[in-house]
Amino acid sequence: MPSIRTELAVKEPIKSDESLEEMCLLLEDFRRKLSTRAVSIKNRRYHAMQQLLDKGEYFSEHEMMQRAPDLYQELVGQYLSEAEKKARDSYDVRNTSFSGILMHTLEKKQRDELLEETQQEGEQSVQVISESNPPADCEVPVACRKQWGGFEDDEPVACSTSRNAEVRAPTNITKISTPEFYNPGERELLRNEFLSMMKERFLGGEDKDFDYTAVDDNTLLDDLKQIEQDEEDAYFEDSEDEEEMEEHAADENAVSSEDDLDIYMRHLSNHHSLQNSHG
Repeated sequence: MPSIRTELAVKEPIKSDESLEEMCLLLEDFRRKLSTRAVSIKNRRYHAMQQLLDKGEYFSEHEMMQRAPDLYQELVGQYLSEAEKKARDSYDVRNTSFSGILMHTLEKKQRDELLEETQQEGEQSVQVISESNPPADCEVPVACRKQWGGFEDDEPVACSTSRNAEVRAPTNITKISTPEFYNPGERELLRNEFLSMMKERFLGGEDKDFDYTAVDDNTLLDDLKQIEQDEEDAYFEDSEDEEEMEEHAADENAVSSEDDLDIYMRHLSNHHSLQNSHG
């Protein structure tokens, strides 16, 4: 006669356990892919950026100026001399179609209008600040309004305003032009800073006219060696987690080694032994 343990083992749904194990493997694989998606996108954008830098057009001064005119003017444009601006805006009309020349002219006009508007807004904000804080050099100091022993209704007396004159900025100082103030090394640092910020914008997905899906979903941009290394690291991390879970389960089994079936069988055995002793 088969034992109770054998009958229960036969009735257990073996196929469901296999399906559950397969589902767990699929979920684990899906979780791993989700966790590496962000890393894959970052690496693909970096490799795409390197390719664009090698080609030179996308990260050229003219193209970056079109994408971020305000930032370009702040870090690069305002420090250029008139000759440098003329060389920057020059265009090879001999090797360009009429539509290309027209597009270049329209882009330059839009850029100049935008920069002029930004400059006017900056001047207006400075004017508002200066009007809200009027100079105090026209006021009569308190010390000049009263004399010792005088009365409140006495007229103000004359006094020296040399202190106010010292505070006033002289108006005959020649204003140093910015392009002459910065040396070539400092201007090159600002230009490199502009390029670094444009790279960060590209990697962060901030170039609104760029098709990032063509990069983020392009497996040809993957670094296969780096992917293998990441997968190997993830595999060993998962193996360590499984070992920790097995050790934890073994500790729990050591504390409670008997399951419900073992307890039932032990009580049943004791019951039979008691019946035999009474018989």
